[in-house]
Amino acid sequence: MAESKYVDDFELRAIYSEEVLVGFLVFCANPDKDDNYWIPAIMIDEKHQGKGYGKAAMKTLIQHMRISNCTRIMIGHRPDNLIAGKLYESLGFIKTSEEVIDGEIVRLLQTLT
Repeated sequence: MAESKYVDDFELRAIYSEEVLVGFLVFCANPDKDDNYWIPAIMIDEKHQGKGYGKAAMKTLIQHMRISNCTRIMIGHRPDNLIAGKLYESLGFIKTSEEVIDGEIVRLLQTLT
């Protein structure tokens, strides 16, 4: 969250269930040199995990990014975070390679605008 104050391209959004803050996500408003739009973080409070908030937030963000003409959305997760991997796969993200980059598995979602 603190990094979003210093990185101009980072957008931070809170995730709520009615009036309760359950998490947040960070995404890049501008593409990198390869025309990839990154989602650096999505976090759901431990006591609210497994209730579908992360998936709903990701679906909303993906739709927002599609409207903004993003065609390549990238996200990473630690290899031992199998739940994140399954979530991203269920949303259509595919591994970019079997290689672990900077300690993370990198996944790509190609969208149609």
